[in-house]
Amino acid sequence: MSVIKADQNIDARYGFLRARHGQANPQANGYRLGRFFEREQRVILSVLDQTHGPFLDVACGSGLMLAPLLDKGHTVYGLDFNKEGCTAAAQNGLTIVRGDAFQMPFSDQTLGQIINCQFLNQQPSQQTQCFIEEGARVLKSGGQLIILWRHARSLIHKTSHSIFTFLDKFTGQPPFPQYEHPIQEIRGFASTVGLKIKHEAVTLPFLKPDTMTVKNLSSNIIGASFFIVLEKP
Repeated sequence: MSVIKADQNIDARYGFLRARHGQANPQANGYRLGRFFEREQRVILSVLDQTHGPFLDVACGSGLMLAPLLDKGHTVYGLDFNKEGCTAAAQNGLTIVRGDAFQMPFSDQTLGQIINCQFLNQQPSQQTQCFIEEGARVLKSGGQLIILWRHARSLIHKTSHSIFTFLDKFTGQPPFPQYEHPIQEIRGFASTVGLKIKHEAVTLPFLKPDTMTVKNLSSNIIGASFFIVLEKP
């Protein structure tokens, strides 16, 4: 499948989800369960430095992941190329910049915290590397690039993805692309542009705590998403 065709499928899929669930529902952003979104949101917020802004959600969709910051008076920027997604995120309180994650419309060293959730699995490796390079460019010194993406090789994810892909085909919904990005690949891209690995983990869809270490063998069975915090020196 071409990148353009994949992007068209993604836009169509998210449009269907927003129409079905409403723009204030995490399921409009592709989460099958609201409580799974809440777990991953806790993980993101636990490492976010709220004293070092501005804040940007890249590929923000409906803009729900950083919504708790709005209640604390922070300005949160949302970047997305999808027009309807931008409209939904603006209605949810984000300051929207419509644009390309691979050519971010921000000047060098202007942002303190960038998050990106469940986007890399929709992108091939070349685009993923470009995104990380752009993140490094626009971050201030001491800023963080926080990325969360599906652990596509874990047993629980492969099983659930196969089931939902079958159901999507049966109901005629556009498919989600599924590019695999081992965490070693992301580490390599980060190192190339001088970003330091501050923290990494694998999120869990259930049980406590919300994450486990990447080295834990169980992560290859019940791991939901990779999670990495990269810091610009």
